[in-house]
Amino acid sequence: MHIEHQKKRPIIHSSAWADPNAVISGEVIIEEEVYISSGAVITAEGAPIHIKKGTIIMENVVLKSSGGKTIPYPLLIEEHTLIGPYAYLIGCTIETKCFLAAGAKVYNGAYIGEQSIIEINGVVHIGTSLKAKTRVPTQHIAFGDPAKIYPSDDTRKMNKEIESLNFLDTLFQVKDKSKDLKYRAALEQYRYMLFTHKNDDIIKIFSSGSTDKL
Repeated sequence: MHIEHQKKRPIIHSSAWADPNAVISGEVIIEEEVYISSGAVITAEGAPIHIKKGTIIMENVVLKSSGGKTIPYPLLIEEHTLIGPYAYLIGCTIETKCFLAAGAKVYNGAYIGEQSIIEINGVVHIGTSLKAKTRVPTQHIAFGDPAKIYPSDDTRKMNKEIESLNFLDTLFQVKDKSKDLKYRAALEQYRYMLFTHKNDDIIKIFSSGSTDKL
């Protein structure tokens, strides 16, 4: 299903293939020879998504961009990258020839250097930067710039690092409020953004599986 969101629609190269059960919404550019499997959801919300040549998106992957009040988080996936089933990526940059295994998660403002590997259920946290050819092992969490990599059971050290993130400030830019007011302001802002989808339009899909052509 291809959807026009806020008067912006996907642009899909004629040599790419998106399964009819995939959802592609908004300002999304998909280059040549990209393959998108069944159940994938690719949604541009306030910032663009660009998936470059030869990338493979497996089943039930979620790819999102995010547009905050002042800081947009576009999503860029460079050439010849493989995104495994059930991975979740939002507002990050993935350089060329990376491999993200099943269940990998990469969050806003993160940067994954070329030829890096995120193993099964690996997590790359907000604002984290991985240099080229970095490996995040299964169920490990990368955090920081430069990144430190923690096993999932090393919660004491990891939590001290993550507390410094101030999620609501980073993602929703709701500063200068009490913690409770910040949460409510962030929730209201996010709800407003989500409700813009009420005016989306489904686009006719051509027989090739594409909508507009590059």
